[in-house]
Amino acid sequence: MSDNRLTQTEASLNRVTGQLVNIKINGIELQVPKGESVIESAKRAGVDIPFFCYHPRLSKGDAANCRMCLVDVSMPRKNPDGSVILAKMPKPQASCTLPADEGMVIETESAQVVRDRKGVLEFLLINHPLDCPICDRGGECPLQNNTLFYGPPTSRYIEEKRHFPKAYPLSENVVFDRERCIHCARCTRFTEDISGDSQLGFLKRGADMEVGTFAHTSYSSKFSGNVIELCPVGALLSRSYRFKARPWDLHTQRSVCSKCSNGCNIKIDYRLDTLLRINARVNDAVNEEWTCDKGKFGHEYVSSPERLKTPLLKVDGEWQEIDWSEAYRVLVEKLKAANGSVGGIGGQRCTNEDNYLFQKLFRDVLKSNNLDHRTSGNFGATNSTLYKRFGYHAMGNTIADLENMKAVFVIGSELVDEQPILFLRIRKAWRYNGASVVNAVTSVQESSTRVGDFAEVELVYKPGSELALINGMLNVLFTENLLPETGVDTKKLQAHVASWTPEKSAAETGLAADAIAKAARLLAKTPMTIIAGREIAAHPHYEAIVNALGNLVVVTGNMGNLNIPGLEANTQGAMDMGILPDSAPGYAPVEKAGMNTAQMLEAAAIGELQVLWLVGAELLEQYPDTALAQKALANAPFVVVSELTLTETAKHADLVLPSASFAEKDGTFTNCERRVQRIFKAFEISQDIKPDWLIFSEVLARLGVGVPYFSSRDILRAISTQVPAYASITPKSLGEAGLRWEYAGDQPAPTIVVE
Repeated sequence: MSDNRLTQTEASLNRVTGQLVNIKINGIELQVPKGESVIESAKRAGVDIPFFCYHPRLSKGDAANCRMCLVDVSMPRKNPDGSVILAKMPKPQASCTLPADEGMVIETESAQVVRDRKGVLEFLLINHPLDCPICDRGGECPLQNNTLFYGPPTSRYIEEKRHFPKAYPLSENVVFDRERCIHCARCTRFTEDISGDSQLGFLKRGADMEVGTFAHTSYSSKFSGNVIELCPVGALLSRSYRFKARPWDLHTQRSVCSKCSNGCNIKIDYRLDTLLRINARVNDAVNEEWTCDKGKFGHEYVSSPERLKTPLLKVDGEWQEIDWSEAYRVLVEKLKAANGSVGGIGGQRCTNEDNYLFQKLFRDVLKSNNLDHRTSGNFGATNSTLYKRFGYHAMGNTIADLENMKAVFVIGSELVDEQPILFLRIRKAWRYNGASVVNAVTSVQESSTRVGDFAEVELVYKPGSELALINGMLNVLFTENLLPETGVDTKKLQAHVASWTPEKSAAETGLAADAIAKAARLLAKTPMTIIAGREIAAHPHYEAIVNALGNLVVVTGNMGNLNIPGLEANTQGAMDMGILPDSAPGYAPVEKAGMNTAQMLEAAAIGELQVLWLVGAELLEQYPDTALAQKALANAPFVVVSELTLTETAKHADLVLPSASFAEKDGTFTNCERRVQRIFKAFEISQDIKPDWLIFSEVLARLGVGVPYFSSRDILRAISTQVPAYASITPKSLGEAGLRWEYAGDQPAPTIVVE
């Protein structure tokens, strides 16, 4: 384990105290938190201080090296006679690392500061190539802007500039133009402070200094795309966007990333009907301003030439392009003939509005509760386990909560791949707040960064031995009297785990007994949270493991801190909207539960399910029993697939309907923490590509049911009136940051479950 968390001194530079001090900036009197960077205090007064290396989310220890943010500073000083005078510091100070203190007087536009800024820019441009016309950063470049505003009108430098090979391939996503680098250390600090892979650093010294990976290996970070946005010049650039467009050629639309359930806020930059790049959008409650590489570079499918643009009907084993009226005629005919023997699977990539109409079509018109969004893992009762004990279905904590934890237990998850933003929050808790992290996995994957890299204890246990591990840790907590007084009767649990000594647990799990004991002691810290991942969600003994983890949070006094986040973009929203066999929208119980995914596939495999409708559900790619999925698709009398491209699953359909991607429609997604956020239509690739809600609406109309929905806004209005949890959800209330809905009523009392 590499321990590169911040030292106390470095960490203090990133924090401010609650004490207020009086300062003056350009004659403006202010009260600001003691210890706040002067550059941040200046923002409060509306005073602009130019900078390159400063960034509010990066540590200040390696900052103050561009010297662009220089200011003149005077401080009060006592004379021997007790009088107080203002004493000017002998030279300008870097405001990005200068902490605000009582009586400080700052001048940002003195003659010396103006002269020094010109000098700084002149030095920065000595080796910087003047190739703005061909630089991708041109038009949105801080160096370009600051030079025009603060720099000298001409350069006195006439010597040869340094030269490097252009567009050095730093990674599969990032190219590096070393001639343009101004050594601001933003990228190197990002890899230390945020992503944790520590792959970028300064090589060589003096005029030869350059940023690079050690031994010139490939930059393989899972978060490499962020350094492109952090770079204040055109040194780090996107390989996929390079030379594609200028900023003034682009339109920008707000949206939410579709690659996982974290709900990162993004900006879609597009030209005509082509998505050209994704940039992060600030939302402190979710992704702050970071994206993972899947989110930044993984949306090429939106404008892919493989996109379906017209309905396809399979006739005698061959695809035929048909128009929408023919597609609806065939589909409606099959739905009517099925007489309720229909099943719907999918919805995790759909908006809440899509899913609401999907279930309305099935429940109200087709009279079928055969609905499910789950394509792998646990298919148990919706309101069991987590909901019964804790009053929620997936996450008790918010994403932002995680960075304030003192202990974190990650089990059954390669978190950086499954939940990249949760990974960054947990690493932030470790690096800045000293949190203790325990990582329990069945195998160690090769990766540029993992929870195990900074976990105080990593437990690589035998698959299937989760209960032995948890019971062993509970045994330690009881025998060493590490538990707080919670008022919960734990006698049965204590007796249940009494035989699970660390030695017995070690024999079952393949771990060392002292490692299990050490992990248990760390989890006695409060507040503590647990994040269970894909392996737990898909485990055959899901309920027993979740109950054991529930016992762990209850006895340690961390009620509600057990999290099992969904994996896909709108897994939570699909649950909320009732894409479940036993729950209608808002988790209202249905009179008679329908079939879940596994049961629908089994019924389809023997021809008992007349129509199977898959909405973005890639069964052949995701369902654990591939043979059953293949048999179901082959034997179901009629299979209809709503999809973006002709996936392997879609190839086995009888009818394929081209659906709009998240960039081509309006609506809302609900992320893993129940935060509802808006997506906006950016462009339209083809008029024959329809959003899923419109497909369902037009099918309803052809089935003789009038649906008064003409936009996603109309459907959201219906959701807010019919789903109690969404009563306060409106386009206006969602704003920029979205809104996290809460469960109504009192939370269940803490209980112990012994099986």
